[in-house]
Amino acid sequence: MLISLYTSRKILEALGVEDYGILNVVGGVISMLTFLNGSMSVATQRFLTVELGRKDYGGYNRIFNMAMLIHVALAAFILIGAETVGMWFVNAHLNIPAERMYAANCIYQATVLSALLGVLQTPYHASIVSHERMHVYAYAGLSESFGKLFLVLALLMYPYDRLVVWGFAMFVLQFTAAMVYRIYCIRQFRECKLRLVWNKKIFYSMAGFTGWNMFGTIAWLLKDQGTNILINLFGGPVVNAARGVSCQVTGAIQNLTNGFQSAVNPQLTKKCAAENRDATCRLLCKSSKISYFLLFLVALPVMLEIDFVLDLWLVEVPPMSSLFTRIIIIEALFSTLGSPMITALMATGKIKWYQIIVGSLLLFDIPVAYLLLKCGYPIAIPLVVSATFILLGNAVRFRFCRKQLGLSGKQYSWNVLFPIVAVTALSLICPLGIHVSMPEGWSRLLLTTLVSCLTVSVLTYTIGLSASERTFIVSWVKPKIKQFIHAK
Repeated sequence: MLISLYTSRKILEALGVEDYGILNVVGGVISMLTFLNGSMSVATQRFLTVELGRKDYGGYNRIFNMAMLIHVALAAFILIGAETVGMWFVNAHLNIPAERMYAANCIYQATVLSALLGVLQTPYHASIVSHERMHVYAYAGLSESFGKLFLVLALLMYPYDRLVVWGFAMFVLQFTAAMVYRIYCIRQFRECKLRLVWNKKIFYSMAGFTGWNMFGTIAWLLKDQGTNILINLFGGPVVNAARGVSCQVTGAIQNLTNGFQSAVNPQLTKKCAAENRDATCRLLCKSSKISYFLLFLVALPVMLEIDFVLDLWLVEVPPMSSLFTRIIIIEALFSTLGSPMITALMATGKIKWYQIIVGSLLLFDIPVAYLLLKCGYPIAIPLVVSATFILLGNAVRFRFCRKQLGLSGKQYSWNVLFPIVAVTALSLICPLGIHVSMPEGWSRLLLTTLVSCLTVSVLTYTIGLSASERTFIVSWVKPKIKQFIHAK
């Protein structure tokens, strides 16, 4: 998180506000073209994890090779779309100054290469997660973060067009990381051996799952990147830079939660595949609650002190960055509650009506935001609308979890909603009082952060966790303390 925040600061310093905005909006166009990979990634992860749960390594290898074949076809499809429709959209419709069009086209091509690499890497990444080799995931992530930091520091010394160089440098870094993942999988997992395989049954099964999931993926993508394009059309690259900064801050503080959820997701899928509904619902509730508390622990002081943090962090703060950051963090908190439900529902394989209903709901996001902008509402309104639709989507997901998994309203309310509402409300009192009563500066930042973290931690332990969860934590922490004392 710390490396990511510092790197983002240096990227903005190296590129400037306008080029940073161009980087974000052009990257959004590529994201819209890779919607199929998002759907296939979920399908690949789900099918591989299920086979691993069954200990069917032959089936795992067949699915792995079918997934590789499908992803090669997807990469070809994305390349054609990127070099035709995508290229036309960037040059004809995005709000980019004429003198920066050449740089925008160069960064577009670099982003296309990175996207294709990501598509071809999906089965290997899914294999590491399904085998729960989280240490590899962590080491690779840390190495990639340090590599990105090294590149941006080198970029500051480059005197020419930095936007162009940055795009291709990032591709080289991602290519290196992809090779590390690939070599590890080939050496460690015999079931990841490449073979030319065609299995009609597996193809139709994965294609059917992907087809329905694709509808939801498209809706999600339109909601997310559509918001970015709306902001560009109504506000220009500078406002895109503000959203880019906000997303960088939120993405950095979400790293802790994402790591936790990545570790939990295979367990959720395996329990669901074993048709153990009670264990699935218990794990769903625990992971939802703990994910929220982990994110809230970091998010609370950031939200309160975001103006001072941005001034310290960035050389030039894009206008409206602090407001955008607060809204996007709130949306991230809502999304955190939805992620375990999505994983569990995907594991059931019965996603047709779930994707139709939730996807249809999310498709209303951009039209509503567009109409409000046309009516003269502030440029931040698309972010508010986006957060609102995330909350509505969670309500619909719960209904499906109740129907397909047997998750009761009482169980979810008592184990998830009541604890997070109580901890959130009580945690605000002391830090907010300090924020209001003290002048902005280092003293307030440090005191607010200390009190926020202490308050959230104590309230999470006393109110947020159940008696059995507290017992587990004590039984895990005590031996660690004894080992430390003994070592001393």
